[in-house]
Amino acid sequence: MSTPEHLRLYLLLGLSAALFCAYVYGRKVKRFRWSEYFALISGPVAACLVLAYYYGSKLLLFFLISALAGFFLEFSLGLAYHRTLNRRLWTYSTYSVSGYTSWLALPFWGVAGVFFWTLSRWIGL
Repeated sequence: MSTPEHLRLYLLLGLSAALFCAYVYGRKVKRFRWSEYFALISGPVAACLVLAYYYGSKLLLFFLISALAGFFLEFSLGLAYHRTLNRRLWTYSTYSVSGYTSWLALPFWGVAGVFFWTLSRWIGL
């Protein structure tokens, strides 16, 4: 089953808008709240589930692999930068893994992977 062209465009725009909103929101938050976290992540994850309906369950596997790869890469780059230049690029305080990444970032990495996969399909790569 293939997706109509307009559906892919809407999902692509929705994913990019959700990622942008999460970035802007995250810069102003002083206190973590689960309800706000779930409100931010539910839209992009729902869009990924809609895409998985059209493209099959392998997209969910791709989501999980992207989440783990992004999580590991963020941790590795943060650690390497800190060890090399003795400065941190970023720090996480909530549910952090040594301050270099956060468990809460996992779904965002999965959404980012699906976003770039959708973008590559849309432009014909």
